[in-house]
Amino acid sequence: MNPTTVSRVAALGSRLRRLLERLDREVLGIYQEAGERFEPSWFAVFTAVRDHGPLTVGELARRLGVSHAAVSQVRTALERERLVHGAPDPRDGRRQFLSLTPKGHETARRLAPLWTAILDATSRMLTEHAPTLLADLDALETALDQLGLRARINASFSLETPNDQMERADDPPH
Repeated sequence: MNPTTVSRVAALGSRLRRLLERLDREVLGIYQEAGERFEPSWFAVFTAVRDHGPLTVGELARRLGVSHAAVSQVRTALERERLVHGAPDPRDGRRQFLSLTPKGHETARRLAPLWTAILDATSRMLTEHAPTLLADLDALETALDQLGLRARINASFSLETPNDQMERADDPPH
């Protein structure tokens, strides 16, 4: 690999985070210009509850492929805005099912045309400038599911800590 490629690969995580933050800032600006009080980070949880609710935090985390803590954080914000509410699970009082409130349903109705416009513009941008991006991201996720980065590195370079080495040295010979 040439030095430029190495540099770009090494910065992949930072580049992806910056791109996501930029898109989130732009979408937040679109919401604000439309007079809407809605955060881009709420979208996945909010629309999952709208489309498939009532759902528990655990069900949302599994459905969205994110942590329980991440969903809980969004849930708290959505409850604070009175867009969702929790109702106790009659079978397990520790769990709550999240549903949209009347304000949540009205917000979903108002934002639907804006979400369609954002989706259409994003789709056109991807088609024109990065037509294989979504397929490439799917392939990368599948590759990581099959063999994680740490395992790939361990295949050619030991990531053992000094403690791992000492423990191995203390093991009796076989």
